[in-house]
Amino acid sequence: MGELVAWTTALVAGLGLAWLLCLVTRGWGRWRFLPGCLVLAWSLTPFRFDGEHEAPAFAVVIFRGFLEEGLDPGPPLIALGAVSLGVVVVYLAVVGVLGLLSSRRRSRGRP
Repeated sequence: MGELVAWTTALVAGLGLAWLLCLVTRGWGRWRFLPGCLVLAWSLTPFRFDGEHEAPAFAVVIFRGFLEEGLDPGPPLIALGAVSLGVVVVYLAVVGVLGLLSSRRRSRGRP
């Protein structure tokens, strides 16, 4: 039951922060959603930090990097980097396709 509460809290906090980032980055055009997508991906990326427990990878990085001595924050950082790369690649593909569709629509004279 505790894991469900923790992951639900991570989801709600990630959604709230993503929404706030969308408000702050209004002038960025289509790029305004990228920071929110990254925050959601980071808050929901699981990392198994011992034999039986998982936590969001960003939390494991914080604990291993700053709060616990002798533990390597490298593996969860690599996981976050891979997830970030995947999010950026998918985001660029979606923005590119939307850009092509809108330019086609403008060239045909449709609003």
